Amino acid sequence: MNTKNYYQKKRFGQHWLVNNLILERIKEVAELEEKDFILEIGPGRGALTSILLNSKISRLHAVELDKDLIDHLNNKFKNDKKFSLQQGDILSTNLESINKKITKVIANIPYNITGPILDIFIGRLGIISKNNYEKIIFLMQKDVVDRILSKDGNKNAGALSVRMQLMSNIRRICDVPPSSFNPPPKVFSSLVVFEPLRPELRLDVKLEKYIDKLLRISFNSRRKMIKNTLNIILSEDEIKKLSESSEICFNLRPQDISINKWIKLAEACIKITNKK
Repeated sequence: MNTKNYYQKKRFGQHWLVNNLILERIKEVAELEEKDFILEIGPGRGALTSILLNSKISRLHAVELDKDLIDHLNNKFKNDKKFSLQQGDILSTNLESINKKITKVIANIPYNITGPILDIFIGRLGIISKNNYEKIIFLMQKDVVDRILSKDGNKNAGALSVRMQLMSNIRRICDVPPSSFNPPPKVFSSLVVFEPLRPELRLDVKLEKYIDKLLRISFNSRRKMIKNTLNIILSEDEIKKLSESSEICFNLRPQDISINKWIKLAEACIKITNKK
């Protein structure tokens, strides 16, 4: 297939990265080594794939949803023994046979599946992943990255930022303008690196689950003070005791509470509910 005559499919959210400087930057921040087994999500026409394969990595496995691109990719990289390709939706693709081998994940992810992608590759609170990903390098919508990196007191702070920061170290490398893609999206993107925390550096599973519960309840009514949302799970007397014994100000709105305070609040809630 001649991809010059190929038109991206809107339903797949295809915006191919054509900026060579950003393509090279992705390779640079990946810090590729001989031991690396790369999972590339959505290789498209293979521009980034070519650059990644032109390194000392041991293997690159690509997952592409668009059946019309499979023959093109297989023909383009048929002589490279490091390359393998799987057709399918990354949200439902079975990677069990290779998951423990993958060291780094790289993708220009479609905006419409950002949430599920983060759930799969960064993970969820209260669930310890069996994956061994050292780095996850995503090109994502800038607004989402702004939210993920937000600290307490910022209007963008939310449950997503707390969850992501509790599970990984995160760095924004650079912002990427729409002109870097074909066709150009309507918004800016950001190149971001996640380094998932090893299981021994994560919080206790029970504590993570309780934090997640608090986040869901509180941010569902983010304009309310937490004393008016936590009454869903705590009695008035328990809230009073917590406000007196903890360092948490219950007159705060959820976006104004730091990650450390969410941890302390969850610990205090677990302690007080265990006394029932």
